[in-house]
Formats: sequence, structure tokens, C-alpha cells
Amino acid sequence: MSQVPPPPPPASPPPPPPPPPLGSMPPPPGNGIGPAAATPLPQGVIVSSVGRRLGAYLLDALLLIVTLFIGWLIWSLIIWGNSQSPGKQLLNMKVVKKDNGRRASYGTMALREAVGKWLIVDLVIGSICGLVSLVLAFMLVWDKDRQELWDKIAGTIVVDDPDNVLSKDSPTG
Repeated sequence: MSQVPPPPPPASPPPPPPPPPLGSMPPPPGNGIGPAAATPLPQGVIVSSVGRRLGAYLLDALLLIVTLFIGWLIWSLIIWGNSQSPGKQLLNMKVVKKDNGRRASYGTMALREAVGKWLIVDLVIGSICGLVSLVLAFMLVWDKDRQELWDKIAGTIVVDDPDNVLSKDSPTG
């Protein structure tokens, strides 16, 4: 009988390439991690922080009082087409659709502001239990996408747009 040497062991696969240095990796699609990570947002546009959202809310309340409601209402009706409220306009914030990252249309803003915020939260829930309405005003603090109830109703998120990337010429959704 002839002795046949055993076959050589299989070659081990080459080691994986080292990761690229930090800061050289392209950003992931969408806005990466954090709130509304699946929403595709343009470069320079980020989901607004809780502090900025609450600031815009308080600024809207102050403007509502100072303009005796009428001026604030007229201002609001004009700029809903820009996906903003008066407070958001002063802070360079915009409302965008959560699913596609496009500016909210006038109809979406009307649904969000008039139906979601004023009718459902303030009037209906507020008249039943003012404390619940107050708690819902702070819902964005614990919501993973920093959405208020009215944002969930309209399918929107609020973003910071300091460079006006989401200009009037960009499509609405």
C-alpha cells in the first residue's frame, strides 16, 4: 500500500481591512442615529432639540399675547405655506413630513396646527382635563422622534434649518 500524504489544511481567510480613521466615513443615509433617524434630511438640517422646540412654543405663546391673537393668527395663516409658525420662523425651524423629509404642505400645517394642536389637544383634551393637555405639550421630551401629539397626527417632525436649505422652492410633501 502506498502512503498518500494528507491534504494540506484549508487556507485561512485574509483578515478584514482595518476600519477607516474616524471622521473619514461618509454619513449614513438619512440623518444617521437619534430622533427620526429614518427621515431623509438634507445636509445641514437636523431634528430640533427639545429646548428649541419648547422655546418656539413659548415664543408663539408670547407673540399670540402681544399681537392680541389677531396678528399672530394672520401671520400664522400666511407662513403655514413655508412650513412654519411665527415662533419657528424666528428660530429658523421648519416642519417636515417624517416619511420623506419634505417640507410640510399648507394642508399638513393646517391639520397639524388647527386640528391637532388647537382642536384636539387644546380644546377637546384641555376642556376634559387641563393637566393632560399640559402633559401632552411636553410629549416631545420622552418621544424617540421628538414628536408632539399634533406631529403624530400630521406625520411630521420639526427641524432646524439655519441655512434655509429647505427653501420655498423645495417640494412640499
